[in-house]
Amino acid sequence: MRNEHMDLKTTYPTPRPGVIGQVLDGEAVLVLPERGKVEVLNEVGSFIWARLDGKQSIEEIALAICAEYKVELPQARADALSFLKNLEARGVLVLANQQA
Repeated sequence: MRNEHMDLKTTYPTPRPGVIGQVLDGEAVLVLPERGKVEVLNEVGSFIWARLDGKQSIEEIALAICAEYKVELPQARADALSFLKNLEARGVLVLANQQA
């Protein structure tokens, strides 16, 4: 997805097919079978991962981060977008312009 045209209100992140993720004790464990890798996300990453249902936009996820962690919306947006772009670049998720 082209970053300069990304609308946070209409971009819906979802796990890439084949990626298995489970949140256990506040930590998300991701299994990437195609690469033979396992990744563990920190608390905030796990909070975001739990919301990747394809029905919540990046904006909605940022608002949830604000409510949970008491951060300002611009910071939550920037952090969520950076984290999600990183996971997209690593083939863990897909950023779509429509709800799943």
